[in-house]
Amino acid sequence: MGVQFGDFIPRKTITFNDLSGKKVAIDGFNAIYQFLSSIRLKDGSPLKNKKGEITSAYNGIFYKTINLLENDIIPVWVFDGTSPELKKKTKLKRKEEKEKAEEKLSEAIKKGNLEDIVKYAKRVSYLNNKMIENCKYLLDLMGVPYVQAPSEGEAQASYMAKKGDVWAVVSQDYDALLYGAPRVVRNLTTTNENLELIELNNVLESLKLSLDDLIDMAILIGTDYNPKGVYGIGIKRAYELVRTGVAKNILEKEVENYYAIKKLFKEPKVTDDYSLNLKLPNKDGLIKFLVDENDFNYERVKKHVDRLYNIINSKIKQKTLDSWF
Repeated sequence: MGVQFGDFIPRKTITFNDLSGKKVAIDGFNAIYQFLSSIRLKDGSPLKNKKGEITSAYNGIFYKTINLLENDIIPVWVFDGTSPELKKKTKLKRKEEKEKAEEKLSEAIKKGNLEDIVKYAKRVSYLNNKMIENCKYLLDLMGVPYVQAPSEGEAQASYMAKKGDVWAVVSQDYDALLYGAPRVVRNLTTTNENLELIELNNVLESLKLSLDDLIDMAILIGTDYNPKGVYGIGIKRAYELVRTGVAKNILEKEVENYYAIKKLFKEPKVTDDYSLNLKLPNKDGLIKFLVDENDFNYERVKKHVDRLYNIINSKIKQKTLDSWF
């Protein structure tokens, strides 16, 4: 969900070519939920193996990762750890929204309304621990780096971007800006949408704000740590309050845990325990996991596994060659 900045903040349209040669940190949970929502059959149901387990996430990670590597973009997948205590309300709200969607889905199925079936089925996407561990296992087999964040994935990805280990954070949400990510790329893991680049310095200069101001503005309209924000304040009003210097007084008075929330953005739990190097894929392991265990099409998987191997092998050889000069 994240903070709802929408079109209020400046961004520019870019292409895959603009990301060529760059390493990007992908907010893993954010992308996987996109896959679970969008990679579905015509009746709205997700892809499943013969055991009835949902495989849409594996499909998304496997083919999207190869697509990015073919465009000379190196993805680093970042996974959430333990959520801060203050995020409980948001998680509860999301659970309630899914339960409502499940009820409407059941009604649509009874009525045979295909349009509503597809609509509500996309809103019922659950990510369980086995699915998460399998996604990491798949990336290991592919030889593609991933990072386990101690807490929020976007905070970890933003930290890596601030360090210069990756060029940008890839997410549909805007929270990475609040964690200080210098660049956020949107729509990279979706399909048929223009890529958007949001640069933190440009945002702050255009709006004449500091990063502290931007965080205050977000808290006024609502974040994952205070989902309702301050009653009656929308994005334009929040901007006015921040610009006129009266926001802090309102936040201290109206937002419980205001300083604790701000600290979560300014001093999040992160780790330096990661390696971002590509490794040669385990071709047999990929076939076993995707085809034998999850019923993917052998011919299609084999073709893409070979392409993946050739791409990474070429990159490793080039890196080795470059080290000689």
